[in-house]
Amino acid sequence: MTTPLAPLNPDEVQVGTSNGPGIYLAPAGTQGPPDTVSEWPSPWRSLGYLSDDGPTIASSIDTEDLTPWQSRTPIRTIITARAMTLQFVLWQLNADTLSLYFDSDAPEPEPDGSLHMEVRSDSPQHLHAVGIDARDGDRVFRLAFRRASLSDAGDVQLEAGAAVPLDVTLSALDDAGVLADLLLGPAVDAEPQTAAPLTASAAAARTAARTAAATAGTTAGGGDK
Repeated sequence: MTTPLAPLNPDEVQVGTSNGPGIYLAPAGTQGPPDTVSEWPSPWRSLGYLSDDGPTIASSIDTEDLTPWQSRTPIRTIITARAMTLQFVLWQLNADTLSLYFDSDAPEPEPDGSLHMEVRSDSPQHLHAVGIDARDGDRVFRLAFRRASLSDAGDVQLEAGAAVPLDVTLSALDDAGVLADLLLGPAVDAEPQTAAPLTASAAAARTAARTAAATAGTTAGGGDK
């Protein structure tokens, strides 16, 4: 019986719970943490609460079939385009979340937290870096777009008894051939391995061996005189 190429391993089944805040935004071009243990450094900042659906990663490709004159069946399929998106629903209303949803310049809040933001029709599109961070037990999954722009925004429904939703979709943009950085690994650094302590009998044997070697060396040295 041959061993399956992809064995059934329940340890590789991961639940998508957030790792801390779990959703981060930064200026375009910012790279995420180098591993699954390091913190998200500045200028990454949390976007706060998301709806309980969590973030959704989507990946799609466009293809072109090559069908020769002599056949009605393609002999090759070429990938002509690739796209990745990240969709989530923000639940907190502040300068970061509102400016992201409306693709506007982030206003400077007043000392009391109030703000005024102009949603303009003549402003250029804004670029961002965005990252998500999920953890299940001692395994962490991270994904970051180094460059992304708003590609869709859902309706904002003001409903009694429900959080005001800011439904945004960000599309990854090419960054020198890279669409996204994906990390999967442990939640904490592996503890350094240390040598096992010697048992009493092993320690006594080592001491006896060292004493015997020293005695033999002394005897040999005396015979040379």
